[in-house]
Amino acid sequence: MSSLRYSDKLKTALDDLRPEFKELGQSFATLTKKREDLAPAFHRTFLLWKRETRRPFIAFIHELDHSMPVSNRKAYRSHPSYRAAQYLQQLAVNPDEKKRRGLTPLAALALTIKSFLPLCGTQKAQKEALEVILAATKWRDSDQGRLLTKIRRARAVGLPGAPRLVEAAKSTKAAVVAFERERVAS
Repeated sequence: MSSLRYSDKLKTALDDLRPEFKELGQSFATLTKKREDLAPAFHRTFLLWKRETRRPFIAFIHELDHSMPVSNRKAYRSHPSYRAAQYLQQLAVNPDEKKRRGLTPLAALALTIKSFLPLCGTQKAQKEALEVILAATKWRDSDQGRLLTKIRRARAVGLPGAPRLVEAAKSTKAAVVAFERERVAS
């Protein structure tokens, strides 16, 4: 056991939670209805722990399951108890939140640029527009490269008044590829 002195309330909460938590850590793959009951108790006990000890999350998990390594981050992140604790914490804090849907900001920017580039007209005008856009971002070369890759891979959306998508996609892709080649050459 730990050499720290805990309040009776924290000791009782830890002792009540420890067996269920260890069982959950050992059978993380077979999580069922029990998670909904355990997550709020886990979160309340963790908040009590944190308020009283001012120690990190990993120390709390180690207090519940002494078999979990503390000093080796790679080892404890792959430990079933740590993964179960992260899951319970997320379930208690955001029970209804789903994974993020939709495009990332970078992908949305790439889609927007690729959709509007055909409005520039010729391939040369599209390359010039890309130069201006990338210069305006003041991003590092690696980030600009990531954006160009996303632009090349994005599927343009049809805009009213824009050239037909098939022809626009070919000319835009050619403009982006030519622009990337020129950047690499210089």
